[in-house]
Amino acid sequence: MRSDPGRLAGPSLTGLYPLTLLLLGGGLFFWRLGSPGLMDPDEGRYAEIAREILLLNDWLIPHLNLLPYLEKPPLVYWLTAFSLAVFGLTEGAARLTPALSGLGGIIWAYFFGRALWGPAPAFHGAFVLATCGGYIILSRLLTLDMTLTLFLNLAIGLGYLALSRPQKRLWPWAYSALALATLTKGPVALVLAGLIWVSWTLLERRPLRDLCCHPLGILILVGVTLPWFLYVSWRYPPFLSFFLWEQHLARFLTASIHHHQPFYYFFPVLLGLMLPWSFLLPWAAARRPPQERSHHLFLTLWAGIIFLFFSLSRGKLAPYILPALFPLALLLGHHLHHLRQNLSNPRNYRGFYLILAVWALLAWLLLAFLVWPPGLLLPLHQKAAILSPILLYGLLILAFTPTLTLILKRPLLIFVGALLLGTLIPDGMEKVSTLRSPKNLAATLISQRQPGTPLVGVNFYSQALSFYTREVFHLLVFPTELDFGRRLIPDSPLFFSQPHDLAAFAATQPLVFIFVQEDTADLLRQWLSGDFRLLGRYKNCLLFSYKGK
Repeated sequence: MRSDPGRLAGPSLTGLYPLTLLLLGGGLFFWRLGSPGLMDPDEGRYAEIAREILLLNDWLIPHLNLLPYLEKPPLVYWLTAFSLAVFGLTEGAARLTPALSGLGGIIWAYFFGRALWGPAPAFHGAFVLATCGGYIILSRLLTLDMTLTLFLNLAIGLGYLALSRPQKRLWPWAYSALALATLTKGPVALVLAGLIWVSWTLLERRPLRDLCCHPLGILILVGVTLPWFLYVSWRYPPFLSFFLWEQHLARFLTASIHHHQPFYYFFPVLLGLMLPWSFLLPWAAARRPPQERSHHLFLTLWAGIIFLFFSLSRGKLAPYILPALFPLALLLGHHLHHLRQNLSNPRNYRGFYLILAVWALLAWLLLAFLVWPPGLLLPLHQKAAILSPILLYGLLILAFTPTLTLILKRPLLIFVGALLLGTLIPDGMEKVSTLRSPKNLAATLISQRQPGTPLVGVNFYSQALSFYTREVFHLLVFPTELDFGRRLIPDSPLFFSQPHDLAAFAATQPLVFIFVQEDTADLLRQWLSGDFRLLGRYKNCLLFSYKGK
């Protein structure tokens, strides 16, 4: 007789599971959260939008560089602005929303998994999710993706419980979470949730009316999301066309929007986001569900539809498939729990140990390439030098984890190895931020600045530099994310149409700070005659102070 996984853990241990996950997530997501500088473009952009909400006291129309910025809905901007208002204009306050969203995601993974299989398998799945490398990184970066992931997965999971139990009382909560997901990143949340629910309903041969007859839930969804869209459309009539076509349909259907990638783009991305657990995905995919086939079908559809939907999109960015990690982690955690409970049966672990052997071989090869890089890998080796010695420690853990598990026959060691790898990520992100953040450049500018000195961007600008210096940019016109805002506010005094307009403006100022890409610096000296003093560098950009003759 098959044992009930819910009974495999005693009441005291079961009560410790959520607390353990809180401590785990608190350490991985919040430790030194404010240490890395804000990185452009995403972190700088969203932090600056939140700062300008407070500066302008306008919570309904997001602004960037004092222009309406309407590419995305405002929920994360609101949450970030509230955090900045409470805790100050710091990196930690700016990143608080994704960190809390990541923590909420693993707690929801536990309670959702417990509803499916019991507390012990749920804990395994939530632990897997919490220690996926990509999940940790995106919980510590200010982007929209982790907050979208929390609310979208909350909605999808609640909807499944409402469908499968059935528990109609859960639908209002599912639609409430879906409304918050929509206010985070737009109608893509509605499309994904609808595709997943409908696909499972059809495959299980259940009536579609189970999805549709929930007037209170639909009323909540419409009541939460529609007012903001209607208000912005009233203020700026071109908004809906821009938002729905340019920012959603065009990104999905055409290559005219940036971030165009091939169909297979997300295959390596998924493996990278789930490290180190991605090595076990082939093993989990090949296993027959130990029980509850319907649950496994839904989780597989959940991950597969998200993966396929974004693979079909012409525009692709790595974080798009972040919501797929949730169902994959639960599936993997369930299989690992079942494996640990049935190690006495050789059939259960033969394929598992074969995968571990492949994992160990690949990891030791990567370690050898790091220590003795072949000629073809030397450029990559030089770029990775910024992560020394963290990359070495990480590869050692990645190699020893499967090796010791094979020798000692203790699958628990994989969880230990994943946790150790996760603890390296905050230090690695701090090292990367030294290249990706203009924080040090901003400190130099602040030390040189006089009240009222303008900051000018020549064919380029840095959102994070604006956040740190509390200054918006005067910009020489170039194609940018501010284009739609300029169409709405064409007479903004912050933009120069031609180099001679910039020269005329600079002539009226006793001192100007100019931010310019290095390959444009010679042109700048042709446009402006005066004294340039180099203050600092950031990536391929230079910061000058300029005094006219």
